Amino acid sequence: MHELASLVAFSVLSAGTPGPNNILLWASGAAFGLRRTLPHIVGTAIGIGAMTLAVAIGLGAVLAAFPLLAVAMKVVGSIYLLYLAWQVAGARALERTDVARPLGLLQATALQAINPKSWIFVLGALTTFRPASLPVATGTLLVAGTMVLVILPTASAWAIGGELIDRLLASARARRAVSLALAGLLVLTIVSVWV
Repeated sequence: MHELASLVAFSVLSAGTPGPNNILLWASGAAFGLRRTLPHIVGTAIGIGAMTLAVAIGLGAVLAAFPLLAVAMKVVGSIYLLYLAWQVAGARALERTDVARPLGLLQATALQAINPKSWIFVLGALTTFRPASLPVATGTLLVAGTMVLVILPTASAWAIGGELIDRLLASARARRAVSLALAGLLVLTIVSVWV
């Protein structure tokens, strides 16, 4: 029981703190509202759950055996996150529009594979909080399920926060300032992975 409580606390802290997912969810909530951001929220949770299972099955061992692959993933992930930061920083990033779309379920799911914070989250949860008293498969499912269940409300909170900001920002100048701040935070998450 203590291990589960620790896993939940770790998951809340990891899923609730700023990172690429949450900054993008905030921007999506501001630009598109909670309802249109729901696929992004669910995709994030599914992606983390699937990544947890993949790491437990052996992907983590492959990455440990081939460190250059892990570096290549960081490079590709960083480039993609810079592209997303550029999009968020765009002059119309927080304006509702019929042309732009929020991340879809598959895009948000796939984003987890190149999100460095997601890898840290998954590896930390599996190596530290998988209950030793349970069979490996059961413990892994418990960790993955807990992470998914924690991500759904924390990701929703970020999207709701973005939607609330949207309602408060009346001027284009204020929207632009928030857009640039979110893009800057996204770039800082990339820098934090490399430092």
